[in-house]
Amino acid sequence: MPAGPGWELPTASFTQMTVDDASRRVWIAGDRVHPDGSRRGEVTGVLYGGVGPAVASADTAAPLSGVAVDPTGSKVYAGQPDHIANYSHENGSLSPLDPIPAPADDCGRELVHTGGRLFFTSRAPASPEGCDDPVGIGSVGVAATADGAGAGEVMYSYTRVHLEGGPGGLLVTAPERWSPTDDPDLGIYRVTDGADGNVLEFLGERRFAEGGTGPGMDFRDADFSADGSVLAVADGVRGTVLLGGQDARFLDNAYAPLPEGVAPTAVAFSPDGKWFAQGGAGSGDAADLTVASADPAVERQPLRIAFDDEDAGRRVVPRGMEFSGDGEQLFVVTSDQEGTKFWLHTIQTREALATPSSFVEATPGTRSTTARSTGSM
Repeated sequence: MPAGPGWELPTASFTQMTVDDASRRVWIAGDRVHPDGSRRGEVTGVLYGGVGPAVASADTAAPLSGVAVDPTGSKVYAGQPDHIANYSHENGSLSPLDPIPAPADDCGRELVHTGGRLFFTSRAPASPEGCDDPVGIGSVGVAATADGAGAGEVMYSYTRVHLEGGPGGLLVTAPERWSPTDDPDLGIYRVTDGADGNVLEFLGERRFAEGGTGPGMDFRDADFSADGSVLAVADGVRGTVLLGGQDARFLDNAYAPLPEGVAPTAVAFSPDGKWFAQGGAGSGDAADLTVASADPAVERQPLRIAFDDEDAGRRVVPRGMEFSGDGEQLFVVTSDQEGTKFWLHTIQTREALATPSSFVEATPGTRSTTARSTGSM
């Protein structure tokens, strides 16, 4: 099955990606290391069918963490330690706007645009080594809007928090656990108009340890199904966990799991409702990626892909998968074993269905390599 071109990213780190369906670009945030050893942040937008240059980028101060785009594709946002960088975007051209105020952050931000609002995380630890310790307070904030909706913090946390948006203004908050015995609670919310003073409507929460007897949630990624009824969570201990998208109740999981020994890192539903993908970090012939029908009742073997080439990546990175809005492309970010080089792969889902093959073509830069796949769709 042709995977499309694999492109080696110009950055030496990866923090977050988002798909801009309006402009047909994949936006990725990370830091670039220059030959003199200096480090600069870079927002990169890779074209997948729109208008403008093949690659758009903006250079910022390092470290850079988190990226989001508004639904029109006209604004791109990136996280900085003392603010949110704000760019206007048109046909691959990025122009800086006034920065968005935000509390200090030393642990890496996450950004998400959902329900017409921009949300972001902030955390300033009590010590430089304290990002993973439950000391100090972090927050989830919301930016002001042009029509007068105010900015502010909407919640606080003692650990780092991950964000994921969904259809109809859904928002997930997933705190990191600070020890294997910690049991953080995943929350599901819906963005409101704020008329009652609350930007978020609480829908449900879930702790993963059963009665305090098991390990807590070891969050890697999350994504909503196209209709928002299901939330898939990539958990480092349990694999893929399915929750009700409106109430966070546990659901039965009928999807084929990743192979034994492959650590889960990413999940993604296609917005057209057709596909569900699971990514992981394995070794050798073990499949790092599976793509299956989003309807578990469909009797079809999932496509399984093993990224096992040093020049194309050896694993799917955490938070490293997103579908295009029409479900025609699955974008996958892989890394080398050390996590210092990164590649963007585009898998054409229609071709995967029509012409199954035993190999996936992955071409980073100008050099052609292959990544093995098994199964068919």
